[in-house]
Amino acid sequence: MKLRPPTIRPFWRSVHVTHRFYRISGGYRFLMEGFRKLGLGLLAFGAVIWAINAYLVDLEWVAEVVTDQLHWSLVVVILGLSEIVLGILPPDFFILWAHAFSYPWAMIGLLATVSYLGGIISYLVGQRLHHVPKIKELVDVRFAKHFIQIRRFGGLLIFLAALTPLPFPPVCTVAGVVNFRFRWFLWVAAVRFMRFFLYALFIFGMV
Repeated sequence: MKLRPPTIRPFWRSVHVTHRFYRISGGYRFLMEGFRKLGLGLLAFGAVIWAINAYLVDLEWVAEVVTDQLHWSLVVVILGLSEIVLGILPPDFFILWAHAFSYPWAMIGLLATVSYLGGIISYLVGQRLHHVPKIKELVDVRFAKHFIQIRRFGGLLIFLAALTPLPFPPVCTVAGVVNFRFRWFLWVAAVRFMRFFLYALFIFGMV
C-alpha cells in the first residue's frame, strides 16, 4: 500500500504562507512598530486620564452625569454612527462611560460588538465606493501602487487599527475599497473586542 504524504488543511496552509510572506516582506517589522505605538499611546492616554481625574474633575462623576442625562441606548447608537466610515468620536470616552454601570463589563461587550459591526458596515460601504467610476480610477490607475501596498499589508493594517488608536472605521472602508478578502477581514477585525476590554482594564484601574 502506497503511503500518501500528510496534507495541510487549507486554513493552516494559508496561515503558513501568510507568515512567510510577512517575514520576507517586512510585515512583522511593521507590526512591531504598531505595538510600540500602542504602548506609547496607552502610556500617554493613561497620563492624561490620571491628570484630568486628579486635578480637574472626577471622571467617574462625569460618567454618572452622562448616564443620568442620556439613556444608554442613545449613547450606544451615537457610538455606532461614529464607528461607520469616519470614526469621529474616540471609543475611550464610551469605555469610561461604561464604568458607571452596575455591570460595566457587559456594557463593554456591547460597545465592542457595536464597534465591530460598524467596521463591517464601513467595509461594505468601501466595497460600494469601489464601483463609483472616479474612485475606481483612483484605486486601479492613479494611485494603484499605493493601494497595492495596502492590499499587501492589509491584514496587519486592520489588526493595528482595531487594536491601537489608529482610526478603525476609515481603515475598514479602505479595506472594502481595495477588496481585501472579506473572510479574513472578519477574523482580523475581531481584534476590536480585545481593544475595548484591554483599554477598559486599563481605564477602570485609574478611576
